[in-house]
Amino acid sequence: MPTRLIVNADDFGFSRGVTDGILRCHAQGILTSTTLMTTMPDGDRALGLAREHPSLGVGVHLSLTQGKPRSRCRRLAGRDGEFVRSLPRIWLKLRSRAARQEARDELIAQIEYARSHGLSPTHVDSHKHVCHIPALHEPFIAACKATGIGWVRTAREAAIPDMPRMSLSYRRLNAYAGLLAQRIRAAGLQNTDWFFGLAPPGRPPAALWRRLFANPPAGLGEVMVHPGFLRDVPAGETRLIQERVTEMDALCDPSL
Repeated sequence: MPTRLIVNADDFGFSRGVTDGILRCHAQGILTSTTLMTTMPDGDRALGLAREHPSLGVGVHLSLTQGKPRSRCRRLAGRDGEFVRSLPRIWLKLRSRAARQEARDELIAQIEYARSHGLSPTHVDSHKHVCHIPALHEPFIAACKATGIGWVRTAREAAIPDMPRMSLSYRRLNAYAGLLAQRIRAAGLQNTDWFFGLAPPGRPPAALWRRLFANPPAGLGEVMVHPGFLRDVPAGETRLIQERVTEMDALCDPSL
């Protein structure tokens, strides 16, 4: 089976700097795809820019952990009207059937908002991989089927030689991704054959990508990236700060 590769940038619409950095990586580098955050400040501008760049595949980066909901989402939002940022608190909230119903409705609202602004989503993934939480598998799949989404990310990390062992939290995420992959296939949805992107943050990405590209797994694969300019990315809004510039420069490296 031949190898086919998607290089996807998360967080399109997170901020002007992140949006513009993603577009730079598509125009000058190897980026082929991105996923849009309808809940974040630059989301509407990013929707307009997506229409101006038809060669860039654009999906939806579903969020239940950051930004302003697109539906009446009382159980998953705080008093400020924005999503609760704590994953442990979200886990607890999702014990409620009503909260899971709210989550499904919010995921549908985000996809439909993008569609109503002219986007035909190529696929969906989720911010902080929140939809990998087992309690969200059923609402997530239901939202995809309700909106006609056919392709879904499952973050099952591909192994490459000499990579350090992943942290416990990422190993747990890997296990949840495997379970989600089984469930989406049973529901008639599709995902890539392999994925890579949990390992690079904090490590030089170009060297890792060269090792991956030298001997990639067979089939359709996705490399997840988070490029961007720093000019309007507050430190409290994301753990990825300098890493975004490092990845942006690496994606535009002609040697790749």
